[in-house]
Amino acid sequence: MKRGKSFWDELKRRNVIKGAISYIVVSWLLIRIAALLKDITEMPLWISKSLFYLLLIGFPIYLLLTWIFEFTPTGLKRTSKVAESASIRKKTGKKLNKIIIGILVLILVVLVIDRFIITDRKNNNTFVDLPIAMSSKTIAVLPFEDFSEKNDNEYFADGLTEELLNLLSQIKNLKVTSRTSTFSFKNSDLQIPEIAEKLNVTYVLEGSVRKSGNLLRITAQLIEAKEDKHLWSETYDRNMDNIFAIQDEVSEAVVKALELNLLDSKPFPKSKKTNPEAYKLYLQAVHAYNYSSDEQKLVEAVSLAKQALQIDSKYVPAWLLLSRVYETQANNGTLGFKQGYTLAKDAAKKVLEIDPENALAYAYLADYELSYDWNFTKAQQLNAIALKLDGSNPEIISLTSTLALALGNVDSAVRLQEYSASLDPLNPDSYYQLMNAYYCADQLDKAVAASKKCIELQPNRYAVHYYYARILLQQNRTETALEAIKREEDEGWSLQIYADIYYKLGDMEKSDAYMQELIAKYTNDMAYQIAESYSFRNDTENAFKWLNKAYEVHDVGLNEVLSEPRFRNLHSDKRWQKFIDKMGFPKTENGK
Repeated sequence: MKRGKSFWDELKRRNVIKGAISYIVVSWLLIRIAALLKDITEMPLWISKSLFYLLLIGFPIYLLLTWIFEFTPTGLKRTSKVAESASIRKKTGKKLNKIIIGILVLILVVLVIDRFIITDRKNNNTFVDLPIAMSSKTIAVLPFEDFSEKNDNEYFADGLTEELLNLLSQIKNLKVTSRTSTFSFKNSDLQIPEIAEKLNVTYVLEGSVRKSGNLLRITAQLIEAKEDKHLWSETYDRNMDNIFAIQDEVSEAVVKALELNLLDSKPFPKSKKTNPEAYKLYLQAVHAYNYSSDEQKLVEAVSLAKQALQIDSKYVPAWLLLSRVYETQANNGTLGFKQGYTLAKDAAKKVLEIDPENALAYAYLADYELSYDWNFTKAQQLNAIALKLDGSNPEIISLTSTLALALGNVDSAVRLQEYSASLDPLNPDSYYQLMNAYYCADQLDKAVAASKKCIELQPNRYAVHYYYARILLQQNRTETALEAIKREEDEGWSLQIYADIYYKLGDMEKSDAYMQELIAKYTNDMAYQIAESYSFRNDTENAFKWLNKAYEVHDVGLNEVLSEPRFRNLHSDKRWQKFIDKMGFPKTENGK
């Protein structure tokens, strides 16, 4: 005990204890400042991590040096060589006391800045926590087969599948694979265990439909995929008037068979009921919309949805579908941009007149405020309502990811898009969105992997080779980017990347030629991309010129201006904040 006490006294005598305290508080302050700088600037994460490990490694070294050496009026000397009469340890100790007090005051200042400035800035980009924990109860609803005599009820079988999928996706404790991935196995010869493995699910719901006039026979069965074991099956012989009751019975039977705990869930979801003829027209409209790459199919979808609404003007699913069809037509040019978005917004607002707590309607309106009106604050508000009403809806999660990216919240965008991709693992669009989120978050290796997966699933997907080449260019893999862009079919995207590649290679003659061709042919259509390329060249004057041009023509690319890595070199320019304010962005980490 005495020895321990004398050692402790010696530690204090040599100012080791005070030195340790001062080292810890200085280290904490440095780490906290690094964290704040990361929040405010684009400082890479590895810098703060490296600082932490350096300080950690340095701590025992510092303690050892404090024990061995001490400061004297003539400099640093070994403690054992300093006579007690010549020592200034007490003065050094008092100085350390002042240093510790001073640093504690600085820590208080940093905490105030973090609490009242940085946190407020972050809160503008906070998204409601989503229930995206991985669940052991995972299920895929495979396309029901059409066993009708004339095989002319495919739309009905597909529609029934989607309705069941939508009902089950509302169950809090159940993770449901999204439509695109499950429908990729339509008419597949693969066995259930193989399909389940590809979709990464434990259970599969499959079935068939036989329809003759107003009579229905619907068979459904739930299978435990690994053992290929039937857990439940049922055959329903009903007429069309009972279709909604059948959907509810099937979804309830699945929940019961999986022994899901619904105590913490909302009331069990029920099908939206309507007139059988209106429902038939609605399913036909959905079937047409699912082929939205065909402009005529979109026109057909609008017509069928309107016919359904003539029969039942309060049928919410038809209004929701109509809203998304109009939005698609606005984006692909079938309708004028303003006309299409106005119709889309009106349809979504109609839903809220009928059903004031419809989460999808709020999510759609948030998307329209983002894409068309650039009312980012209102988009946030509407999206927050949608998440509060139904935070587990896959479509809402995907739209939230888009909004997060627009607001510069790339970490949230990545997290949300990763979850969205896990729900739809065979949908090329999942990886298309994911590669962009990774790109904006500087997770370039993951962005490359997502690009390759998207290309594997859909080699000719619009602009995928363009984005892949951009990512490679960001990695300084210029020659590989050159090979990648050769596979891009769209001329405009290709011209931009060729201009960037040859700039990187130092061939300004070729780079300028491609840039001038891009400007000559796509001044209004690609003003945002032209601004990107000038920023890539560090030509800030032309970058801002074309950003303002993009604003004038309402280029939708500006939705991602806060997250785009190519514009980071503009952030320190005073014109950047003016432009961000003109866009109407709320205060954000990148927007300041």
